This record gives sequence, C-alpha cells and structure tokens, in this order.
Amino acid sequence: MSAMADPFGTNLTLRAALDYGAENNPKVQAAYHQWKGFEENIAVQKGLPDPTFTYGYYFESVETRVGPQNQRFGLTQKFPGFGKRSLQKSIATDLSAAIGERYKQEKLNLDFSITKAYAELYYLKRSIDITTDRIRLIQDLERVALTRYKAGASLAPSLQAQVELGRLEDRLSSLNDLREPQVARLNATLNRPSNAPLPWPSSLPYSAIKVDQTILLKELNRTSPELSALAHQVEQDSHKVQLAKRERLPDFTLGVQYIDTGDAAMAVNDSGKDAIIGTVGISLPLWFGKNRARIASADYQRTAARLTLENRAQTLDADIQQALYQLRDADRKINLYQESLIPKAEQSLELNRKGYEAGNMEFINLIDAERILLEFELSYERARADHLKYRAELSKLTGTDFLTAIEKGNDE
Repeated sequence: MSAMADPFGTNLTLRAALDYGAENNPKVQAAYHQWKGFEENIAVQKGLPDPTFTYGYYFESVETRVGPQNQRFGLTQKFPGFGKRSLQKSIATDLSAAIGERYKQEKLNLDFSITKAYAELYYLKRSIDITTDRIRLIQDLERVALTRYKAGASLAPSLQAQVELGRLEDRLSSLNDLREPQVARLNATLNRPSNAPLPWPSSLPYSAIKVDQTILLKELNRTSPELSALAHQVEQDSHKVQLAKRERLPDFTLGVQYIDTGDAAMAVNDSGKDAIIGTVGISLPLWFGKNRARIASADYQRTAARLTLENRAQTLDADIQQALYQLRDADRKINLYQESLIPKAEQSLELNRKGYEAGNMEFINLIDAERILLEFELSYERARADHLKYRAELSKLTGTDFLTAIEKGNDE
C-alpha cells in the first residue's frame, strides 16, 4: 500500500480515524490556536498601559535666571480609573473561556463528521458483501433451474433467475462506483487528498444506548460546550456593561520631566542647575451623550447574548430528544432484524429452496424469499450505521463522549 495510506495500514478503525482527524484537521487546529492566543491575551489586558517617553528640543533656548533651557525629557504612566483593569481582565478571561468552549465544539463537530462518513463507508462495504452473496446464491439457483430444464421442466425459472441476477449485478455495479465518492468524503473530513487510498472500515462498534434522558438534559448547561460558550458570552457582555459605566470615572496620569539647563551668562547661584518637574494628569469624561451610548450599546449586546443562550437551550433540548428517539428506534430495529426477521427470512429461503428442488414450490416464491432476506439484511446494516451516527450526534449536542463508551462495548 502507498505511503498515503500508512496512517491506517490495512485496518481502518473508527478510533484511528478520529485520532487522525483531531491531529490533522486545520479547522480544529485553528480553533485551538485561537483559544491559546486569547488565553495569552488575559495577561495583556490586566497589565498597565505602556509608559510614554517624550523628548523636547528647544530650537531657541529659553533663557532663565540659572541658564538657558536646551532640551527636556519626560516619562508618563497612565493609570486607568478604579476597577477598570480588573474588568478588562474579566472580559478577556470570559472571551478566552468562550473560545475554549468553541474549540471543544469544533472537535465534537469533527468527530461527528468523521463518524458519519466512516459509518456510511462501512454500510457500503456490507451492502457490497451482502449483494455479492445474493449473486452467488442466484447463480446456484440458476444452475439448478437449468438442470431441471434439461430434464424437461419449464424454462421460466431459469429466465427468472437471469432477470434477478441482472438486477443484483446492476445494484453491485452502482455500489462499487459509490466507493470512490464515499472515500473522498471521509478523506475530506480527515484533511487528506480526496484520492488518497483508504482501506475498508474493519468493524462497526455497537452497543445498546443506555442513558437517562432526564439527567442528560439536567446536566446540559455543564456538559454542552455550545451552551457554555454562550454563557461565557453573557458574562463577558455583563462585564462590558460594568466597564462602560466605569468609563464615566476619570483616568489618572503621573509623570516626571527633566529639563537640561546650560550655564548662565552671569555668575549666579544654581547656575546651570537642571530642573525636575513632577506632573499629574486626569481625564475629563465630560461627553455624557457618548458615555450613555456606550452603556446602552453594551447593555443591548448583553441582552442579545442572553436571548441567544435561551433560544439555543430550548432548540438544543429538542434536538437531543430527537437524537435519543432515533437512537432508540435504531436499537429497536437492530434487535428486530437480528433476533426475529433475518432468522425467519433465512428459514423461509431455505424452505422455499428445498420445496423448489423437490418440485413442490414455484421458483418465483424462491426469488421473493431471496429478495426479502436481502432487504432485511440491508435494513439491519442500515440501522447499525444509523445507530453509530446518532451516537456521534448525541455527543456533538451534549458534549458527553458516547463514542469512547461504545468502543469499549461489543463489536458485532
């Protein structure tokens, strides 16, 4: 196998695909670095503004009693008003926390996309395998029909077998053609070239879903990165409102100036003595209209963030209940087909085959039994693939890892 497929060799598992995607997906990596960047910004926001150094040169010296002033040096430091720095730090902390939760959500979204593509590729493999088995079965039945025809029986069963064989071969051709786009989809989620070779998925992990819906929904505010990010946004906007109100308080500036003084033309006491001046400054937030608009703007943003959180909490609740229903429905179908319908369909096919070979059954009944078994087997595999996808969707919606739990369960 080419080096392109080396990360998976000949054994593509769901865990291997998830790990590869987490390490190589640029969107997830970008979200991680964005989070770390905002995390570092907390230290920036809690620090004092940079001091300001000034220099002045007198093109025409200012004569004073002690001598001409030639140049001056100044150093000033601004001190934000009371509480402003702590609020700026809180805003930066809330923003960093929100970005961190969005990074977690991006990881969950990626896991869902990979799992969905993996499940579909596995379902395609099983569809090909099942259809291939049915073709072999029909070929065997066609040989039986031809043998009976040579012995004087009707040609109709042989023709019916050929029609069914053509239908199955057409289905198989379509399934084989579907592999390339399915592989391209999974490669895209893994950040690999669309034509990079991938082995067939080796297994599809399955275990029945066991979750208390009441507890799951109750813990949602704690477990969901999406809701946590929105909650941090509300906190951030609340701190922005407080900061906007604090902007009505003045900022202070302390400074010192040093004036270089030359020697006086006449001999006087303190001739050439340099001057040192201390300075104090205070901002005057007199534009009351601007201050009111700043507070109102921050308050509107906080209200919007709160309403967005409330709306998403409600829709997320509904989405989770739908995902849980789909999981339970997939579980029901898996058990129904595995424990009841498929065994009965296999028994029916075998009875019809024996009946036909004994001359007591019409060949068309055998074809119908084969079609029913094919439908049941494909429906069983479809339910297994859907079950895995709905598990991944539930993980994405709740922030609770249901994929690791299933991989520790039974592989059927």
